[in-house]
Amino acid sequence: MSSSKALHIGLIGCGNVVVYGHRPALTSLPQLQLIALADITPQRRKLGADWFGLRDDQLYADYRDLLAIEDLDAVVVAVPQQFRPAIVLDALAAGLHVLSEKPIANTPALARQLVDAAKAAGRVLAMVHNYHFLPEYRLLKQLLDAGEIGDVRVAMLHFLGVIDYPGAAEFQSDWRHSLAAGGGVLMDMIHAVYLAEWLVGAPAQQVMAFVDAPEYAARQPVIEDLALLQIAFSRAYASIHMGWGEGVGGVDISGADGQLRMRYKQHQSGGFNQAIELYSVDSDWNRHDHAIPNLPAHEANIARSFCELWADFAAAIHENREPIAPAAAGWRALEIVLGAYESAVTGRVVSLPLVESSPLYSRGAAGIGELEAWAESKTVAAGLFGLRARM
Repeated sequence: MSSSKALHIGLIGCGNVVVYGHRPALTSLPQLQLIALADITPQRRKLGADWFGLRDDQLYADYRDLLAIEDLDAVVVAVPQQFRPAIVLDALAAGLHVLSEKPIANTPALARQLVDAAKAAGRVLAMVHNYHFLPEYRLLKQLLDAGEIGDVRVAMLHFLGVIDYPGAAEFQSDWRHSLAAGGGVLMDMIHAVYLAEWLVGAPAQQVMAFVDAPEYAARQPVIEDLALLQIAFSRAYASIHMGWGEGVGGVDISGADGQLRMRYKQHQSGGFNQAIELYSVDSDWNRHDHAIPNLPAHEANIARSFCELWADFAAAIHENREPIAPAAAGWRALEIVLGAYESAVTGRVVSLPLVESSPLYSRGAAGIGELEAWAESKTVAAGLFGLRARM
């Protein structure tokens, strides 16, 4: 494929993420041309037509009709995760490149199948891991790769102020709070999980966690509102503190020769406001401020991260290379999350990758009830994932 040819793109799923993320990329990048849209709800198809200037004959209720378009090059799959794997597999079988929303699937077994299918088809399967392209995380990664603080020892990612945005009302506004979502806040904000691996620069080997829905939760939850993880790598560790509501946000990284610290406007969590402070402290306790480049308004920052993600996806196709966020990274991130759930229920450290005999490998969160529960598990006490009701 010539690098001068615009990719013909099909959009499958027209939920809220399209408004602030995919729409800016698909309407501004010359290397992309959206030629079709599929969504099961007439209202979202109408919205998509208005957003992208599409004709009625470019709108589809059934994604399979969209996949049959002869001159289509790639699709973006932006439907809830329980529906994604079948669509991704059908798209790969049709010879198309795929950009998939996160998480990649609800089970590692399906994630592996997707990775293998993309490899067999010789097609790019990339993840919407757009936090790679936020300026504060790009700068953190650049500083780490340049040896600013030496080898990473401990990376702490604070996401205790995750905003609980609803889904599209035309489909189901609370779908992220159902068991069909495959998990709660940790699964929804899996961004922190893949960022931890990316910043450390190695695959995770072990995970342990507490997963809960504290008493202040306004609803009767079936999935978690709070997750606290410890992740072990070959030569480093990471911790992730995650919760819907209000709490600490930012990043703290300790290295062999210093530390890096980053904070957000109004003390919020990553992805929900502007990063306003990033500095390093050297081994002599001297502070060095680092200006975060190109710091626009928060909404523009998110939109730009999607534009850069899409540009990398298009370049990976033209250059026949892996994208910055390949499907394998999505598979590993999913296993870290499910390993955290297993640890929270069993009270044990969980080795990664998950063994195929684990009920979570084949069934995801739906297999949690098959685990041998720890008597003091907060997850069990909260009655999450269909476990014993809160006492």
